[in-house]
Amino acid sequence: MSLNELLKSIADQPERSREVPSPPPLETVAFFVRWSRALKSWKVSTLADYAGVSVSTVERVERGERVSVENLDRIAVALGYEAGKLHTPRIPLGPDKAAEDLIETYGYLEQVSVVPLKTQKAIRDAAKCVGILVHKPDVPDDHDDDIANLAEWIDLAGFILSEEIERDRQKSERRRLYNDIHKHVAEMERQGLTVLIGIMDAPQPQFPDAQVAILAITTKAADPGAVKREHIWVDRRNVSNLRFEVADEDT
Repeated sequence: MSLNELLKSIADQPERSREVPSPPPLETVAFFVRWSRALKSWKVSTLADYAGVSVSTVERVERGERVSVENLDRIAVALGYEAGKLHTPRIPLGPDKAAEDLIETYGYLEQVSVVPLKTQKAIRDAAKCVGILVHKPDVPDDHDDDIANLAEWIDLAGFILSEEIERDRQKSERRRLYNDIHKHVAEMERQGLTVLIGIMDAPQPQFPDAQVAILAITTKAADPGAVKREHIWVDRRNVSNLRFEVADEDT
């Protein structure tokens, strides 16, 4: 079933009783799984691998076909939800409440392009930003020091590569900076992490062109497809309240 056919099927469904709990319709489950997978930028095979099910099982779910509740639970957990999410009977939400929940869950998300933090350009672009936001879902606290150190390296790059200073720096110093950051990232990768970087607009009243660097870090075990990811979804509310200090003209 194509996406358009799936959406039409959902639209044509008869209204469910709001008094008797019932399982979500297969078409609704299919759309939810497709959407959740797309938010992670996972291929069907990536979801199948992480869920421990076959590719054909995921494809059947996404076509709105019936599969076992065990496989539905595996897929739900792989996508970050609790077991039972895709099949537990429930009272359906009314249209207004459903729209409200969708806005709360997805309405603030913004797509941000990301690349592996492996090139000088990626470092330079991040260093030009006014701040860094770290996105590290499900990364164990054991890695906090390495992540904090990487953020400090990027801050240092912003200082060293600033226009005023770069004129007086030897190329060897800049090259050493890039190498140090690349070595740090390589060590994090050896520890089972994937390190991506993206740039997100964060306009402020006094800084309309301000941008922040999004440092996206995941574990290879929990997110095996991250290394090939081209974008992530970031909650705009994480940057909407940022405030940047302006130095007094007399200082």
